[in-house]
Amino acid sequence: MSSADEEWVLYYWGTPPGGKPFCGRGEFVRLIFEETGVKFREVGDHEVLKNMFFSKEMEKQVGFPSFAPPMIQRGKFRLSQTPVICSYLGKQFGLWPESEEDQWHAQQLNNTIHDFIAEGRLAFHGRNNVESYYTQKEETQPYIDRFLATRLSRWLTCLETALKANKGGQGFVIGDKLTYVDLGLLHVLRATDAQFPDAWASNDSIPLLKAFKDRLSARPNLAAYFKSDRCRPFEGNSMM
Repeated sequence: MSSADEEWVLYYWGTPPGGKPFCGRGEFVRLIFEETGVKFREVGDHEVLKNMFFSKEMEKQVGFPSFAPPMIQRGKFRLSQTPVICSYLGKQFGLWPESEEDQWHAQQLNNTIHDFIAEGRLAFHGRNNVESYYTQKEETQPYIDRFLATRLSRWLTCLETALKANKGGQGFVIGDKLTYVDLGLLHVLRATDAQFPDAWASNDSIPLLKAFKDRLSARPNLAAYFKSDRCRPFEGNSMM
């Protein structure tokens, strides 16, 4: 059992050797910490993470095992799977819907958001989903083209409809206050804009999502974070 004075730790990939920093799935978690002002420490050393998750050391994990980062830890408590982490931290930090129905709708939308970004990432890994995009650029381009042509707009329409369902889409996505799902939605919209800027800018059917992205990005803590050197850029592929 963790105590209130123990630090939060996020395990996620840092800058790869010889590469550039990127935000990746860890950004879903960082936005919750940054918005709530809760301090945390990040462990991103690739050798440390490989030993933790992708070697015989994985068998030595203490407590409930985790398959891959991102993973959070506080004291002896560890938790992985990005959508689960986000809902857990949402409940811990007061970003939790009030009614039971809203709580379940939040879970539904939370999973939809992560399905969206998972499918977007997969389009950049058409030959092998665990190899680098750069080893399959030409082979996977048809998958990217198909995602752009047939799937991206459908995902955005789904999210626009969900936002509109809550009081016309002028506030938050669930209920009357900010929840963890708002932050997840913000990240996936920023990822879409960064990865597919032309498709994002030319899509006139998602005015609520565009306004939501601007509105959430202007929240004081988030605006300060996005301007800081703590905020990592998008990788430029895979919506990461």
